[in-house]
Amino acid sequence: MRVKTGFKCFLVMCIMLCGSLSLTMNGMAAGFNTAPAAKLYVAAGGSDENDGSLKKPFATLEKARDAIRAMKKEGPLPVGGVTVLIRGGEYRFTQTFLLNEEDSGTAESPVTYEAYPGEKATLTGGITLEPSAFHAVSDPETLARIPQEAQGKVQQLDLKALGITDYGKLGNIIEVAPELFVSGNVMNLARWPNNGFATVGDVIDKADDAAGKGFTFTYNEDGLHPWKQIEDTWMLGYWGNDWATNDLQIKSIDFKQKQIESYKGTSYGMKSGQRFYFYNILEELDAPGEWYLDRSSGMLYLYPPTSLKGAEIQLSLFDQNLITMNGASNITFSHLSMEVSRGNAIDMSGGDNNLIRYCEISNMGGYALKVNSGSNNGIFGSTIYGMGNGAISLNGGDAATLTPAGNYADNNDISNYARIKLTYASAVEVNGVGNRATHNRMHNAPHFAIQFRGNDHKIEYNDIYDVVKETADASAIYSGRSFVWRGNTINYNYIHDIIASNLRVSTAAIYLDDYMSGVEMRGNVFSNIGKQAFKLANGRENVVENNIVINSGTSIAFMTRNYKPGEKNYDSLMSKFDQVPYQSELWSKRYPTLPNILNDEPLLPKRNVVRNNLFINSGPITGDQQNMQLGTFENNLTLNTEEKEKSGLLNPANGEERIKDAELNALANRLPEFKPIPFSEIGIKASGLPAAQSVLSAEMVEFQQDSDLPSVKLTLNGNQLLSVQDDSGLLRRGQDYVVQDSSVWFTTKYLSTLSAGYHPFVFSFNAGNDAFLTLHKNSTAK
Repeated sequence: MRVKTGFKCFLVMCIMLCGSLSLTMNGMAAGFNTAPAAKLYVAAGGSDENDGSLKKPFATLEKARDAIRAMKKEGPLPVGGVTVLIRGGEYRFTQTFLLNEEDSGTAESPVTYEAYPGEKATLTGGITLEPSAFHAVSDPETLARIPQEAQGKVQQLDLKALGITDYGKLGNIIEVAPELFVSGNVMNLARWPNNGFATVGDVIDKADDAAGKGFTFTYNEDGLHPWKQIEDTWMLGYWGNDWATNDLQIKSIDFKQKQIESYKGTSYGMKSGQRFYFYNILEELDAPGEWYLDRSSGMLYLYPPTSLKGAEIQLSLFDQNLITMNGASNITFSHLSMEVSRGNAIDMSGGDNNLIRYCEISNMGGYALKVNSGSNNGIFGSTIYGMGNGAISLNGGDAATLTPAGNYADNNDISNYARIKLTYASAVEVNGVGNRATHNRMHNAPHFAIQFRGNDHKIEYNDIYDVVKETADASAIYSGRSFVWRGNTINYNYIHDIIASNLRVSTAAIYLDDYMSGVEMRGNVFSNIGKQAFKLANGRENVVENNIVINSGTSIAFMTRNYKPGEKNYDSLMSKFDQVPYQSELWSKRYPTLPNILNDEPLLPKRNVVRNNLFINSGPITGDQQNMQLGTFENNLTLNTEEKEKSGLLNPANGEERIKDAELNALANRLPEFKPIPFSEIGIKASGLPAAQSVLSAEMVEFQQDSDLPSVKLTLNGNQLLSVQDDSGLLRRGQDYVVQDSSVWFTTKYLSTLSAGYHPFVFSFNAGNDAFLTLHKNSTAK
């Protein structure tokens, strides 16, 4: 019930103020009291008929918001503002919590929504499913479709009987279908192959979306189970190249000929040899951690990754933003948990000085935070993981006037994002003018960590590793195809442990693609970059200075681009000039060489600077010699392995071991003009973040008798491994498994006790969620 104005509202306000804090009214104590001047309380067991006091809390955030609106109608908020303290418990959202301009605080009187101290308040768009509601599959027709190796292990739950009837639609990376989570881990829709990819054979017939025709093609591998139906069966693949994915629904399949017809085409066509997998197929439900939802009957089937007894099982249902802010300002969300929803956690448009701090945001179908406009809005000190799309999107600023927005992502731990939209969904996307990504840790993702577009952005002091895991022609930090996106800086980042894949096109740490120009890159440290530290593609006036590259394939690779007028990519590049006033007086002062660029052979890589860089045990500068001829290349030093060892420099790996400032700066003596790098300042410097998640390098490992012992790489991210457990109980460290060099190895003696088939394991840590691993013994990789 909405709070009304007038005497009744004034009386309620007085009760709330007097019952929970020292009274400060209408700014009378301005300058003397920095603590929140008013408090409201929300509790899962509260009532919106209550007065919002500690003893009589509201039940919903909407009621607290409306109470603040009523307070504002009586006069300005008290100095120190209003804090809504949310008691511990779960708050399930079935509608978006909407904040408009009328819900704003001020700089002196902000509005804060915060978890009650010492309690965990969880905002969720999902439902918790009771383990006892799951039962063994008994229907003969269904059992006939479940693979033999999963017989007796698959559990079912009738969602319709629970009143759940919205099952979404598969294949949409924006409007995400419901997902299933066990102990904070997303379950995989039943797929083939279970691990890795199948490959395209011959492309028999090309797609024509205008004519309503999809692809017809063959696949190479054997091993699919026979399917009894193909309704709602799907494929996800890197169909045309290794840097973009599409979901394709299957129209028909000929198992004998291994031939498939899809309903639609893809973004980049289809090529022989490209990777894909099948999903959402009951007949492929054969491994722990897989599930299937029959959308016609509402029956959910799960092959549990561990015993369901005592497990937290969640199904995401709500498909909108948990929180939407339109024109609201001076609002803070603090120390809250937001999880398990099909949309975004927070979507922010307009408004200023809004802050998300010390929150744990996990397992969303969309983003953790989208800032679409406004200024000085950001997220700080938060832990974000399990995003279906990107994690943080920052927009804002005015290109015509080069007015910065100052929106930011600072001191956050961001991992395991881009689960559903595998490509072009970054940990932080920076667009517009004058936004920043600083002091973040970003890891465990298939594609980018940071993508930026626009002007005057700062990408600094970030720790980035274990990204670009399954893509090519991609990088940890990426931008491309613009002469006018100037003034961007990439400084003092630590980028390391980027694997060298066997895909056709190489990966990099920093990639300026397709004539991207005017970027300054200073003081960055690269270590264990499998292919290229810097990959620069025909841009101009880029500065690579005072960087250190260690144990990497190529220090700098200059790529050639031969765009020609009339080509699609050329037109895309040149269209950027029509989007900004690049010849205006303001732009001319900010970027002096830009106004005359079209008269200065723009497609030539002029005035690049590569200076005072250290390349240690890494490949040389390679590529287009025009860059050397038309730019400045000086005072770069290459050290071989022996000299590296003499320098005493560490070989850091996986975020567990850090280089010391002294070790880096001792190298400064090798170059007269090399400036010390503040390495200890890189990464997260804030304390008190929610626990980061520990990561296993694989969800499944294969083992055949007489082959190498199976192992999995372990990235603890500050946590400790407490135990490893199989179906029979806890394993013995040192006897059943060994932890060595950040990897867990199963012993020969223990493996000999396992039968053929799939074996699930649970890794438990002192903080964060458990992690699941499946070992597949004595079977060819499926």
